[in-house]
Amino acid sequence: MRRAAGTTILLATLMLFGSCSAGITDDTEPPAEGVVLRIVVDGEVTADWTLADLEDRVMFTELTIDGDTQSGPLLVDVLRASGVVDWESGEVLGSGEGRVFEVKLDVSSSEVDDGWILDVTKQGTLKLASADLARQEWVRDVGEIRFP
Repeated sequence: MRRAAGTTILLATLMLFGSCSAGITDDTEPPAEGVVLRIVVDGEVTADWTLADLEDRVMFTELTIDGDTQSGPLLVDVLRASGVVDWESGEVLGSGEGRVFEVKLDVSSSEVDDGWILDVTKQGTLKLASADLARQEWVRDVGEIRFP
């Protein structure tokens, strides 16, 4: 009986987070093949990024966080290149630690600086990392960033 209750909670959690799909918003079409990051402002897609687009249009950098080197574009640079300049808060959608569940990280413009990076992983996905976040709060497999 205990296992059934745990399974129900897990399924309810997955259904809840399933409404926050990392690649698809409620009001937009699915991204084209190869798109690793979508930026959505007020329900409208302002940018769909492939890895090649990011490499061509946004400077990559390296940051060492907790002894590990993170390499990729800074979050603020990707947002600027996507036309997002003035914002107060946003949601970063991706996977949590262990990639078992989807997560939504709320971020505010006052806390995001040059220490927030979209690390390009060995799998070709993006991971939001920052020294300002505990490692378990890093968002893996980032697929979408939304601004209300």
